[in-house]
Amino acid sequence: MRISEKIIRVGLIVMIALSFYFSYMIWLNPTGFNNASTETDTGVNPSVQTYKQKSDLFLPLYLTWNDEEDIKETNSEAVTREIQEVINEATISDLTLRTYGEEQAFSKAQEVDQGISLNYYTTFYLNDYEKTFDKELSLEDESETEDFPFSRIQFDLEENTIQFVDFTHQRVVRGKIDWDKSQVKHLLADNPREWTAMRTDQERTSNQYYTQDSIKLKKYSYYSSTQSQSLFREAFFNNPKNVKINDESVDTYYYEGGQNMTVLQDQQQVKFETTTDGSDETDLAMLSADYIIRLGNNFGTIRYFDQQDKHLDYRVFVEGYPVFSTGGQGVISVAFSESGQTGSREMTISASLNAIQVPIPSETEIELPSSLSVKNDLIAAGADPESLQQIIVGYQWGEIKDAPLVDLTPAWYVNYDSSWISYDALMTKLAETEGN
Repeated sequence: MRISEKIIRVGLIVMIALSFYFSYMIWLNPTGFNNASTETDTGVNPSVQTYKQKSDLFLPLYLTWNDEEDIKETNSEAVTREIQEVINEATISDLTLRTYGEEQAFSKAQEVDQGISLNYYTTFYLNDYEKTFDKELSLEDESETEDFPFSRIQFDLEENTIQFVDFTHQRVVRGKIDWDKSQVKHLLADNPREWTAMRTDQERTSNQYYTQDSIKLKKYSYYSSTQSQSLFREAFFNNPKNVKINDESVDTYYYEGGQNMTVLQDQQQVKFETTTDGSDETDLAMLSADYIIRLGNNFGTIRYFDQQDKHLDYRVFVEGYPVFSTGGQGVISVAFSESGQTGSREMTISASLNAIQVPIPSETEIELPSSLSVKNDLIAAGADPESLQQIIVGYQWGEIKDAPLVDLTPAWYVNYDSSWISYDALMTKLAETEGN
């Protein structure tokens, strides 16, 4: 047989073998060979090197100072962090759980002449606070620590006491604190321009204080950018190097080991889905935080903002205030399913690809009416006083057409019937309800 014939015969055998191989890959591979390939983006994800600390994510959101007859508040992250650092060095002891059957007695337990409070807009579990800030907060019954939700930490500067306040069930966990009180007083006095004068409403029906005068806040503009999809792939997947990608359609799909992620190109949204190990509802903040911290500093300041049942929101903060939008920008939402027979849960993380990056200097100020007048206007418009849970300042995200810029405008936001909505939008909604 000629050499050329031998070469042709070997070539035919190789081609037939390749034909069988590719047929197998096309028909038997469940992921679809033609439409999927291993992700080859080798860009280094900066969040891998710069994980956020949970102590940053779960830092209390604002500080209240009761100074005899004066009540002041600040959203300064720097001051709140410095106070928390003093607490980190303190010794907390003799914690006991107290439940108040009457609302008057519960309110009386929170009265202080000289004291401060660190506050959240939602509940946080005592056990999670203990883990986050590496504090020993033990009660005689450890189960009481694990499932105790609170939204305020109150300190009496005269009695040297600390108490974690649970408004929902009218309970407090109260104890003694041994700390550098002189350092605390110095930090309070050294913050003259950050304080806002506050007052209670006459009915004292709310857990919050209200601004007694109108306030002026700066309007900001930021350069915005679109985050790389690889940022989320590296942060969320257990084995990001093995992730496969399907980009044959308008949207892009990533998947590996039972985890999947969809990038909705038109909405500039990312949706990641996975299954978590056995857990109960007191674990959800920590479970979700394990993923959020991996995004590092790519979205600026992200903080724990809200939890309703099994849904948690982490928001971008600017100058100590949360950012709100109508298109999903500025918030990372985490939703959990009910637990299965093994205790596992489905977890979904939703986030925007768009992020603010570099601020543009501006001297423009916006004047907002007092929050007490906002509350009164809402009630006059037909709002249910029992559904008015909180009124806070937030920054409203507004994109500038044909420019990579975002305007952030201060506005009042209301937690109404367990949902956050702008004051203007709620007034419009109430007017429509009245008209029907």
